[in-house]
Amino acid sequence: MPTFNGQLKTNAIQSALFNMIISQDIIGGKIKNNYNLVEEAKEEAGLYGDTKLYIDTPTLTPVDWVQDSDDATNLLALDRPGAPKTQALVINVFKQVRLTKDDYLSKQAFGTEGAFVAYQSVLESRLNKTKEVYLNKTYNTFIGNAVGKNASNAEVKLEINTAADQNSAGENIAYAMSNLIDDMKDYSTDYTKNGFERAFGDEDIKIVWNNKYVNAVKKIDLPSIFHDDALQASFVGEKLPARYFGAANNHTTSVAGDRATHDLYITVAGQSKPKYVAAGDLIPAGLTITAGDAYTVNDKIICKVFTKLPPLLEAFSVGTDFFNAKNLSTNMYLTFGHSTLELLDSEACVTVYDTAE
Repeated sequence: MPTFNGQLKTNAIQSALFNMIISQDIIGGKIKNNYNLVEEAKEEAGLYGDTKLYIDTPTLTPVDWVQDSDDATNLLALDRPGAPKTQALVINVFKQVRLTKDDYLSKQAFGTEGAFVAYQSVLESRLNKTKEVYLNKTYNTFIGNAVGKNASNAEVKLEINTAADQNSAGENIAYAMSNLIDDMKDYSTDYTKNGFERAFGDEDIKIVWNNKYVNAVKKIDLPSIFHDDALQASFVGEKLPARYFGAANNHTTSVAGDRATHDLYITVAGQSKPKYVAAGDLIPAGLTITAGDAYTVNDKIICKVFTKLPPLLEAFSVGTDFFNAKNLSTNMYLTFGHSTLELLDSEACVTVYDTAE
């Protein structure tokens, strides 16, 4: 049916009369947080201060020991630990969601008090829901575009042909992931930017899969996929839709297929207000942007492997309202703040690629 245009239908018997509206069903719409990595990454920061420091410390060095050596009797010798490395995350992103509503003339658009109350309730719920959508899309896009800071071990490349043989693809991915995780569990300085010796545990490793690859090898009726417990265990972790995985580009004019690396407010000729594009969403082609504002989807990224999800520091979230006595409307605001997203130098981030054409 077409969009309702306000015109009532003529009665089939009495053409001078018009059929009435039966009722108004207010649909809030389902907006579920199905890809909710940000919930695990949130850290409550409070109102005091704006910076959290992450201080990473190196291991110590063993030395040869002889019981009665001259060195053993030098009790005043100093053995200071190596210098730690400190990284700062700063709360410097602040957003506000706004809504204007009224309890008077707007009621004339509704046939019953119940319908009007339902409509107002849905509008008010959109304040918090908009914040949730913003945080999830911003965080998911960051995760899908994250690049490890240690170039020597920031990526693993595989050649997978999921279209030709899903069974083989699943086994190849599982084999490579098992080797990667085993390597990350060994003592190494290769996986973090700080370069301190680390050996990560199973509980530390967090895999975020491109749903395209997980679905290709798990959603098919192949006995070796469904009944191989070891193989199944290799595909534990979270999934994100393929559109979030990519790499930032240097475009200053958007092209078809560009998606926003973060939420953008883009000036459009002939429009009085900037165009809003949420993180992960398509940017209309031909708009002026800044290098790094857009990314190109790379559907060859199989997954991202982290040893700690990048934290998101939450400063505050405050709801306020203001009644305008002159026009009988109420302005409602939800104001919140968080830190700029950044990989931790003390943690690993590995991108696993499919190099098959």
